[in-house]
This record gives sequence, C-alpha cells and structure tokens, in this order.
Amino acid sequence: MLRLTPRSVRRKLLPLAYAIFLTGTLVSSAIFYTGKAFDPKQAVLSDMQSPDDNPHGYGASALGTAISAVLLAPAVSLFYRRLRPGRPRLALAGAIMFAVGLASAIAVGILAPFTHGYTPLHVQLASAAFVGVSAGTWLYLLGVRVAPALLAVQLAIVMLLVFLCYGPVNFDNSRLLTSLAFSEWVLCLDCAATLWILAGRIETGAAGQPPPEPQTMRRPTSAS
Repeated sequence: MLRLTPRSVRRKLLPLAYAIFLTGTLVSSAIFYTGKAFDPKQAVLSDMQSPDDNPHGYGASALGTAISAVLLAPAVSLFYRRLRPGRPRLALAGAIMFAVGLASAIAVGILAPFTHGYTPLHVQLASAAFVGVSAGTWLYLLGVRVAPALLAVQLAIVMLLVFLCYGPVNFDNSRLLTSLAFSEWVLCLDCAATLWILAGRIETGAAGQPPPEPQTMRRPTSAS
C-alpha cells in the first residue's frame, strides 16, 4: 500500500484531486453550453450538477466533485497527524471541520441524480462543503504558523463565506462580480491555493512543533 508523505501529497495527490474536479466540471460545462452562447454568470456548480439544468452532462461534474473530496481525505489525515503532536486541540478542530466539508462534498456528488432544483438539503450540503474545507484549512494554516497577513485574509474569507451561505444575501446574477458563479469559483480557487500552501508548510517540517515558550528576562548579575 502506498504510504503518503508530505511530498507526495503536495506533488501528486493534491494535483490529482484538482485535475479530477476541474476535468469533470469542464466536461459538464461543455455539454451544458452546447447550443448556446457561453455566459460565465451561468457557470454555477449546482446547475452543472443538476439533472434538470444539465440532464446529459451533470454526471461528470458530480462524479468529479465526489472523487476529488475522497482523494483529499488522506491528505487531511496526514495534515492531522503532523499537527497533532504540537497542537492537539487545533488539529482536532481542523479535522472536524474538514470532515464536515469533505463529507458534504461527497454527499453533493452522490445525491446529484436525485436533486431537482435548489432543495434545502442541497443548499445546506453545498454551504457546509465550502465552509468546512475553508475553515479547516484556516485552522491548519494557523497551526503551521504561516504569515499573519495570509491568516487574516483567509479568516476574512471564511467569515465572508459564512455570511454568504447563511446570511440574508441575494446574488445579482446580472453582473459577473456579484453572481453566484463568480463567488463559487473564487472560493474553489482559494481552497486549492490555501491547501497547496498548507501542504508546502507541512512538507518543509513546519508542523508538529509546539509553540515557542515565552522567554523570561534575567536580571544581569553583578560581578563580585
């Protein structure tokens, strides 16, 4: 059985998961846009995976989403094992968030053939997938002590994501920057980039070390 290492996760497993997700989405998109002009505002993941909106092409995107989430699970397990010695509580909290996010993404893919319209279950699963993965990544980035600026940006993204998913937000799909599709793809890119950065920090050995203890100042002794 192949033993995962931080190097193989960063250079093989993550790229494979990204490639499968993107390939499935592109195949579904090609079928979705057959016979009509390309409009990026309509490139909503839920529509790509809907048997109503994309009856002949939803399967590729749904399958790609589920497989990519399954492939990310071993990577998250490795991250947890590396963080646990020095930051056990943070590692556990991140693992829980990742478990919620990846399980929700897998459920979205599996349930796609039976999802008609934006059902409450589908909306909640999609929201939980984004929030879980984004929050889990932020917690693990905190554990490997990346630059404070990156932590602040990622925390802001997580808070904005929670507001977009659970707050009183109505997307204006008449403009690209205010459309649901634009928000989804920006979040997908953010998840991919931050997981790559996290894997890089794990690979360089930045995880599993307890935070440095504060040094106490010693009063200099006078020479006798």
